[in-house]
Amino acid sequence: MSFLRSLFSGVSGLRNHQIMMDVIGNNISNINTIGFKAARVSFSEAFAQMLRGATQPSAESGGTNPLQVGLGMNVSSIDTIFTQGNLETTGQVTDLAIQGNGFFIVKKGGRNYFTRAGAFRFDANGYLVDSATGAIVQGKMADSSGVVPPGAKLEDIKIPFGQKSPAKATSLIKLTGNLNAGGVPKGNILQSSRVYAVEDGNSDINDLLATGTANTIITGMISGSTTVTIQDGTKVKTYTYVSKDGGVGDGNFRTLKDLVDEINNDFAGSLTASIDSQGRIVLTSIVNQNVSISSNNRNFETALSGLNGNYTANSSKGSDKFSRVARADDLLINLRDAQGNDLGLVAGDVITIDGKVGGKAISTVNFTVSSTSTYKDFADAVKNAFRINNLKGVEIDKNTGALVVNADGGKANEITDLNISATGRDNFNSIFENKPGNWLEVQKAEDVEASTTVTVYDSLGNRHNITLKFVKDATTPNQWIWTAQVGGNEVIVAGGSGKIVFNSDGSIRSFFFDDGSSTLRIDPGDNSANILDIVIDPGKIGEFAGITQMEGTSSLIADQDGYGLGFLNTISVNEDGKILGVFSNGTVRVLAQILVATFNNPTGLLRVGDNMFDISANSGAPIIDEPGSAIQSKIMSGVLEQSNVDLAEEFTRMIIAQRGFQANARVITASDEFLQEITNLKR
Repeated sequence: MSFLRSLFSGVSGLRNHQIMMDVIGNNISNINTIGFKAARVSFSEAFAQMLRGATQPSAESGGTNPLQVGLGMNVSSIDTIFTQGNLETTGQVTDLAIQGNGFFIVKKGGRNYFTRAGAFRFDANGYLVDSATGAIVQGKMADSSGVVPPGAKLEDIKIPFGQKSPAKATSLIKLTGNLNAGGVPKGNILQSSRVYAVEDGNSDINDLLATGTANTIITGMISGSTTVTIQDGTKVKTYTYVSKDGGVGDGNFRTLKDLVDEINNDFAGSLTASIDSQGRIVLTSIVNQNVSISSNNRNFETALSGLNGNYTANSSKGSDKFSRVARADDLLINLRDAQGNDLGLVAGDVITIDGKVGGKAISTVNFTVSSTSTYKDFADAVKNAFRINNLKGVEIDKNTGALVVNADGGKANEITDLNISATGRDNFNSIFENKPGNWLEVQKAEDVEASTTVTVYDSLGNRHNITLKFVKDATTPNQWIWTAQVGGNEVIVAGGSGKIVFNSDGSIRSFFFDDGSSTLRIDPGDNSANILDIVIDPGKIGEFAGITQMEGTSSLIADQDGYGLGFLNTISVNEDGKILGVFSNGTVRVLAQILVATFNNPTGLLRVGDNMFDISANSGAPIIDEPGSAIQSKIMSGVLEQSNVDLAEEFTRMIIAQRGFQANARVITASDEFLQEITNLKR
């Protein structure tokens, strides 16, 4: 009967809304299931019963529509919604999530399954597995050099504990930094003790050395105040020391010669005065008489005291010997020491000049003294013997007469063991010989230098320290001398030194090895590792990326490409699914590649539980590739994808399902009441 159609339509509505409620309940129950994808129910109308067919319009009447009664509803589909779930940070490296399309591939029971849940861990055997099911994550393994071979088959990802990264011998040292263009190398300066010369009478009396009685340096002569008084038997004359003498007869003097001239002018016929070859004032009396000389400068008075006393006719007396600070034009044969003793040099003496420059002995130079040889000639001979190129060279100090040897800049030009001597000339040798106290080093040699120490590795992973030292060349502009130094049993076989030359703009012009090598070769010294053959890279010629020479502090940084044996410390996973191993030697190597799969129809996949899907007849075959290539997705490490269930939406659908169920229940109740009324017609 017709009432039965509505009854069964209501039953189909009850049954199918119950299925809708089942799906909603499953969605809500998995609200916190990682990687879960919500499902959605779609309904369709069931078959409709034809009560009357449609009629075609005619010329006399219109057409009629068909009369159909529906027989209820069916569930047309239950679809999985593969929208992206929220990503939750966990900090666990092996917690992975796919951002975008695709599925992780896991193998369980010899069969591949697909999942969006990435809560993975390494098991006891080193396999990367799903922590809940033990299903093994699939991908490709890299070879020992960290390369994933093209076309490698899909396999279990296994990273055993204790993996090692073998040692790699250093083959390159790369240098960067700056060498100070403004630095000036200092040469050491050696200075002898004071040197004097015989006074010729033309020097200011102040600072003359008087030896004999006074044995002191005359000081304290005050212009216009210091006087010398001379008297013989009949005449007394007083002479005043001045800074500038006006001439004979003015009663003033500045030099010994001025004083001698005044005496000869005022005491003519009684006394004659002169200066002898030893630098003494000599008085000769023409008659018998007593001479007295006094001065208000005690030292000068003492130096002249030898002139006092009784004279007989044509007798002479002398003062102390006077000496002055030696000058460049003084004859060598007239030089004296700080005590006024003659150095004893005579024409024909041979002075031997010897010593070391930069630790290497020079060729001995012999200088022959002549009657006209000057102190400057001797100084020039010393300069030439040591091949000194700076402007000062070997000087004669104007205040002390000392010989000053100014070595060229840098320790490579440092003068040591300076020894100057003449056979049998003890006074000369006591000043210039290489003996303690003779040569005072008033300035030490200093290099403008920069250095850096880099640890390199041999083929067995042993460490070796190499120091690269750059020293500015004091004689060649824009050039630095570099040397390599080792500190242990290592031996530099070749390429241990060279030069680097800069352009005027501070960029590199050239870099080369002194022995013509192209690399630095070092024997590790343990007879087991290979010879180290290292390229030194200071930067490209004409560029500024490597070493430069600019004004500023010198600083060098060296990097090298070797490393020792390393053990696997940690791993990381990058966006394209590569699992990177970080080893204790600082190397990073690709260990494996996680692959992902996509489907033409992912909603056709079968849910098989445990957050996994399996292929079906309508899902299509999986398309497997690297993330970020053909499959536009990323793998995020340290995060998990949460369920994509929208609770608000599910509750809304729950209300709809509940109302639909209630409405269909009312249809059944109303149909039952109709049947009840029909059965009551018989009464």
